[in-house]
Amino acid sequence: MSDKRAEFSERLQRCQTQIFSYIYSLVRDMDDADDVFQQTGLALWRKYEQYDPTRSFVAWACGVARFEASNFLRSRSRDRLYFSDDLNILLIEAWEAVARENQEERLDALAGCVDKLRERDRELLEACYRRSVRIPQIAETWGRSPQSIHNSLKRIREALCECVRRSLVQGARA
Repeated sequence: MSDKRAEFSERLQRCQTQIFSYIYSLVRDMDDADDVFQQTGLALWRKYEQYDPTRSFVAWACGVARFEASNFLRSRSRDRLYFSDDLNILLIEAWEAVARENQEERLDALAGCVDKLRERDRELLEACYRRSVRIPQIAETWGRSPQSIHNSLKRIREALCECVRRSLVQGARA
């Protein structure tokens, strides 16, 4: 049981930002998104036995989140600030289609932008994000201060963000 709990916790922690962002896009209110995220976490734990580890945890979790968000929106439908259930479902489906397409474009653009980075910057990204090594350990290995590593990562992320944005704009024009 402890292994299952640890595995679930690790998976949820790795993608909680993605799940929360997805929920927020559906309910469009930070407090409501927080409530739905909490409900989703409980539902994910209850249904974890049904999760197929050969598939994407994020996709599975977002499917559960969609159901929880739909239930939430249905319960709030009497409030005139919320759309009808049918319209909410249409909006959710449209958002999912756009998000899937946009995500693939963004990932392709990101891969191209990472390829354009200096070798040293790519090595730092690899050390920090693919190997899951903590910043103090990387700083020690690289002979730099942790703050210096943080500063470099911030600079690299900003450069990647700008590069992805430019790539997407250029792709839209083509």
